[in-house]
Parts: sequence; structure tokens; C-alpha cells
Amino acid sequence: MGLMDLIDKARELLGDGGIDGLTDKAGELSDIVQGDGSVLEKGQEAIESVGDAGGEGGDVPGAGGSKG
Repeated sequence: MGLMDLIDKARELLGDGGIDGLTDKAGELSDIVQGDGSVLEKGQEAIESVGDAGGEGGDVPGAGGSKG
């Protein structure tokens, strides 16, 4: 994997929000971790937050879905 492949992958992961979107998402996750609730509730809320990246309802690999 070359440098341009890594750059393209980073852009894909960041989406349209860029660094600002990533910063906002990190802030949301920090708030979730510091908030009230069980670890399970916080985990579910974090998955939903990350899955809603860019408002597109993107899938989070390994989060939910059917197995089998």
C-alpha cells in the first residue's frame, strides 16, 4: 500500500466532514464516555453516534448486523 492509497483511505474514513467533522465526533464520543449510564449503554450510544457519521447513517464494521 503506497502513500496515496493511505491518503485516499484516510479521506474515505473522514468523509465530507474532514478534520472538523472528526473533531466534532471525538467530542461527542468524549461526552458519551463521561456521561451517565452503563458501559453497555455507552457502547451502544457510541456505535450509533459513529454510525451516523456525516448524517449518512454509515455502517460501522463489526457493529451489530446478523451473524452467520
